[in-house]
Amino acid sequence: MSPSSDDNHWRAQLAEHAKLPFSHARMLPLEVYRSDDVLAAEVQSLFGTDWLCLARTADVPNVGDYVTAEVPTNEGSRSLIVLRASDDTIKVFDNVCVHRGAQLLEGRGTEARITCPYHAWVYRLDGSLAGGPYMSETCEVDGTPFNPDQHALSAVRSEVWEGFVFITQSSDADPLAPRLQGLTDLVGPFKMAGYIPVYEAVDVWKTNWKLLVENFMDAYHIFKVHKDSFGANGDDTRFTTMYPGTESWAHHRVMNPDDPDLCHQSNTTLQGEWRKTIVLGAVFPGFVIQLQPDWLWFLRITPLETDRVRIAWQVAVAPELFAAQTSAEDYVRNVMDLIHQVNSEDHPIVEGIRRSVDRPQFARAPLSYLERNVYDFDRYVAARLSAHSHNEL
Repeated sequence: MSPSSDDNHWRAQLAEHAKLPFSHARMLPLEVYRSDDVLAAEVQSLFGTDWLCLARTADVPNVGDYVTAEVPTNEGSRSLIVLRASDDTIKVFDNVCVHRGAQLLEGRGTEARITCPYHAWVYRLDGSLAGGPYMSETCEVDGTPFNPDQHALSAVRSEVWEGFVFITQSSDADPLAPRLQGLTDLVGPFKMAGYIPVYEAVDVWKTNWKLLVENFMDAYHIFKVHKDSFGANGDDTRFTTMYPGTESWAHHRVMNPDDPDLCHQSNTTLQGEWRKTIVLGAVFPGFVIQLQPDWLWFLRITPLETDRVRIAWQVAVAPELFAAQTSAEDYVRNVMDLIHQVNSEDHPIVEGIRRSVDRPQFARAPLSYLERNVYDFDRYVAARLSAHSHNEL
């Protein structure tokens, strides 16, 4: 099917945007935040082909532990199971019985085997079918007796990176680890895979998913929007260092030399300035983290509509710092009070921007140097969607 003239228009705009050097950077064309056609292309060519974070390995610490998660598709969403198999590896399967399509699991829990709630087909933790009741008189399509070995759960391609479970819906996607090698070198010493989960939530905000990713990676708004939270002790903008991104990820760092260590004295891995460094990172398209020596905050951002975004987020605390607290409960409460306040400060801003793109009243002025990672992300979106366009045409 050939793209419409309107489709060609925004694709051409994105192709030009993808060529902009940072010195000429602007916000993406406004149509990209409000168009259903753009959203469909994003779901197909970004979320349908790239690597998406589903969970942490810490969410499934023991054999049989599982969590369910959803990823967007042009048909709605795809439900998946992340579980720890009997051989202690992480497996990801479609959350659907291969017999008649019943959803197998909800939420999180622990199972020795997965039993379909509809007809009691039983699957082992490696996804193979152990069997189903009343199937002894059934034949396969070739006339041979029913064979459970032919009916395993559908496995989804996955990788574990620094304690996070990623999947891709594409068999053609390049492996994740080499793409993130530079980011691995950066965050590896933090050992964030061992951070202890203390809070998780799923929210829906009335904004475009890209605006939320941009906001998280925007170091420019901190001194204003978060003056009563992150900036309560003064403007740390001068301690923020921006770094050029890659085609797959971007980051910036905040390090105030006058701040005390953010990690406990028993942490001997982080040295020098890294003991005071906060890393804000994004793995495109929709995974963002704030990583500190003391705690971790990450978001899995996926679109629902052009003006609705699903935010699955979690907070985890460094184990040595957690263990050193006189009252771990009070410590977690203080961290969460801060993060809830930060969310309350961002919420009306990003929803307001989404309303503005429906009634354009601005000409998209130049970006600040503190918005370098916004440019990196926008260039990723523009390049990927325009390349997708070229392939279609």
